[in-house]
Amino acid sequence: MTHPSDRYRLAPVRDTRIRDERARRSDLAVAVGDADATRFLLAAIARRVDEAKARLVDAIVGRNALHATGASRLLLAERYVERRRHELEAVVAELDRATRTHDDKLEVVDGARGRLSAARAEREVIERHFARWREDRKRLAERRSDD
Repeated sequence: MTHPSDRYRLAPVRDTRIRDERARRSDLAVAVGDADATRFLLAAIARRVDEAKARLVDAIVGRNALHATGASRLLLAERYVERRRHELEAVVAELDRATRTHDDKLEVVDGARGRLSAARAEREVIERHFARWREDRKRLAERRSDD
């Protein structure tokens, strides 16, 4: 039968620190997943911005060609250019919002990394204490066996 002093008194704290580190690791994984999702969304929106810019340039070139010939469809071309400008503005605004969202997600990732580092440090303190306690128990047992 083990003596009550043979039990490590900080075992509950140690178990709590281990669970806390696991939870923080999980939080970090979720935050990284969210940041990856917004990064992919950001890339897709950036492609849409490039496509909208190209359509606007095409519309302007077409309108300018009509303008040079004095064609009667110049008003339609002007409206088309205006629609493309609005489309580009809308996509650029969406890109700005997505960029801010992604930046927020990256801040969450940084915070989660910090909390995980703190949890690991707290667990390591307890582990070092536990190792010293085991070493002390071992030395005590050796001294008793020498007597």
